[in-house]
Amino acid sequence: MMRIIRYTVIVVITLTILFLLWQVSMAIVLFLLSLAVAAALRPLINGLLESHISKPLALGVVYFLLVSFILGFLLLAGPSFLMEVQRVGDDFVINYDRAKTDWPAHGTLFQKALAEQLPPSAELFRTLTSEDGIPALQGVFGLAQNFFSILGQLAIVIVLSLYWSADQLRFERLGLSLLPAEYHPKTLHAWRSIESGVGAYLRSETVQSVLAGVLLWTIYSMIDIRYPTLLAMWGALARLVPWFGALIAVLPALFITIGNSTLGLVAIISTIAVLFLLKEIIEPRVFHRHKYSSLLIVLFMIGLAQSFGFIGVILAPPLAVAVQILFRQLYPFPATRFSQEVSQQVPDIRTRLLLWRRRTRNLTNRTNRLLINRIYALIKRTADYLQDY
Repeated sequence: MMRIIRYTVIVVITLTILFLLWQVSMAIVLFLLSLAVAAALRPLINGLLESHISKPLALGVVYFLLVSFILGFLLLAGPSFLMEVQRVGDDFVINYDRAKTDWPAHGTLFQKALAEQLPPSAELFRTLTSEDGIPALQGVFGLAQNFFSILGQLAIVIVLSLYWSADQLRFERLGLSLLPAEYHPKTLHAWRSIESGVGAYLRSETVQSVLAGVLLWTIYSMIDIRYPTLLAMWGALARLVPWFGALIAVLPALFITIGNSTLGLVAIISTIAVLFLLKEIIEPRVFHRHKYSSLLIVLFMIGLAQSFGFIGVILAPPLAVAVQILFRQLYPFPATRFSQEVSQQVPDIRTRLLLWRRRTRNLTNRTNRLLINRIYALIKRTADYLQDY
C-alpha cells in the first residue's frame, strides 16, 4: 500500500512539474535564447578582456554595439518594410479585382475555373469586416502587434544574456552545486563544449543571414523587383532551413515576377547564387563549424514553430545543435578516446608542416607543392575535427 502511495505521489509531482514548465514555457524559451546570445558574444568579450580592458567596460562595449546594430537595422529597414507591407495589401486588392474581371474572358482554363470560385470583391471585403472575418483581419493587422511583441521579447533576451555574461562563473557554480562533486568536471566540460558549439553556430548563421539580406536587397533593388526589402528578409530567414532553404527563398520571387519571365529568372539565379556563395565558399573559410544533423534541426523547427511561432524558429537550430553536442559528450565514439593525446601533437605537426610549405614555396616541381598543400589541408581538418572532443 505504501509503495502505491509513493508511486502516486511521484507521478503527481512529475505531472505538476511538467504542467508548471508548460505554463512558463515562453520564459524558458527566452532564457535559452539568452544563453545562446551570451555564448555567441563570449569570444568578443574575452578578446576585449585579453586587451586589459575591465569586464564592465568590455560588456558595455559589446552590448552597446549589439543594440546599436539592431536599432540601426530597424531604422534603415523598418520604413521600407512597412511601406512594402502596405503595398502588398494594395496590390492584393487590385489584382483580385483584375482576376475577377479578366480571367473569365482572357485567362487559361485553370484561371477561368478559379475565377468562378472566387467570391465578388464586395462580398469578400464584407466578410473580412464581419465577425466571421475577424481571424482573417487578425492575420493581416496583427502583423504590427506581433512585430512589437517580438521586439519586446528580443529586449528581454538581450537583458538576460547580459546578466548571464556578467555573472557566468557564479551561475555555473550555482548549477554545479546541485550535483554531486564527482560529476562536476564532466558536467562543466560538457557545458563549456555546448556553449562553445552553440556560440559558433549562432555567430555563423547570424553573420551569413545578415550578409544574405544585404546582398539580396542590393540585387533586388538593382533589378527593380517590386518588394526588395520583404524578399531580402524572407531569403535571409529561409536560408536557416536545411536542405530546402534555397527553394523556400526563391518561391516568393517566382510568384511575384510570374508575369515577367526574364526578371523572375534573374531573381531566382541571383538568390541561389548568393546562398551558394555564403554556404559553400564564405562559411568554410571564415567560420570553424562542424556539420550538424539537418534532420534534427528541421524536426526542432517544426515542433517549436508550432508552439512558439517565430521565436521557436529562431531557437530551434541552436537547441538542436546543443542536443547533438551533448549527445557527443555523453556517448563519444570509441575512436575519440585518444583524441586528447593526438590533439596535443597535431598543432606541433601543423606548425612544422607550415614552415615546410613556406620553405618549399619556390619549388619548381608542381607535384611536390600540391602534395604539401594537400597534407597541410588534411592536418588542418584533423585538428578542427578533434576540437569537438
